[in-house]
Amino acid sequence: MRSLDFEQLRAFVAVAEAGSISGGAGRVFRSQSAISEQIQKLEAAAGTALLLRSRNGVSPTPAGERLIGHARHLLALGELALHDVRNEPLRADVRLAVSDYFRPDEIAELLAHLGRHCPHLRLQVDVGQSAALAQGHADGHYDLAVTMEIAQPRRGRAAASSATLLRQEPLAWVAAPGLDLRRESELPLVLLPPSCGLHQTAVRNLQRQRTGYRIAHTASGVAGVQAALRAGLGLGCLNASALGPGLAIARSARLPSLPQCSFGLLSPPAEAASNLHDAGAVLREFFR
Repeated sequence: MRSLDFEQLRAFVAVAEAGSISGGAGRVFRSQSAISEQIQKLEAAAGTALLLRSRNGVSPTPAGERLIGHARHLLALGELALHDVRNEPLRADVRLAVSDYFRPDEIAELLAHLGRHCPHLRLQVDVGQSAALAQGHADGHYDLAVTMEIAQPRRGRAAASSATLLRQEPLAWVAAPGLDLRRESELPLVLLPPSCGLHQTAVRNLQRQRTGYRIAHTASGVAGVQAALRAGLGLGCLNASALGPGLAIARSARLPSLPQCSFGLLSPPAEAASNLHDAGAVLREFFR
């Protein structure tokens, strides 16, 4: 009976996730030549190419995309079996991504909640823009991702998504208390880069109302937006839970209304290890 070799699967997953042979070799502490040999043997056993190779690195073929989910599941089961027969507590790595806009001052509380209820997990946490995190989850770089979506214009609801709804909250125009916008012919905006959904929402709504604006400050993260707003550099667009100390909702007839946003959880694929699904359940419980 033919079967798949676990070391070859481990090499394949490492290379596919890293996007290069060299990157995958570093993840499993093997030489590039050894990893290349493992991949070649796995492709021979599978009877098909599993990776597309180019100057920019490697990416899974359609067959490789199908195999990678099975490979992760088999590797997790192998680790579980080994710990079981040794009567050892299982430690598992979970790659978690969280939107920069999610309760910026409470991410530590979320992680502590996971730690209390899933003490066997080793968390690897990335914080960033939702679009990039959702793409990273789709590409298999994250097991779980908490992302933010903005309600569609005219429909008043978030775009269709595979994410499980965690909660909703309003968006608001935000500034330092006392910031006087009456003398500004163009509203000074403090935002994340144009790839950010809230940047796009703020600009789109101002343009729709034909309100003049200028980008006064571009920050690299929500903490930077908050700091620039507190310094009085301009006006921002934030979700309600990201207001933070020293900030207030700005009121002006020149400011258009804003939609709601929602936070959702992107879960592991169905074939993923059970401890990843357990972590997702604990995350959902945090919002109840």
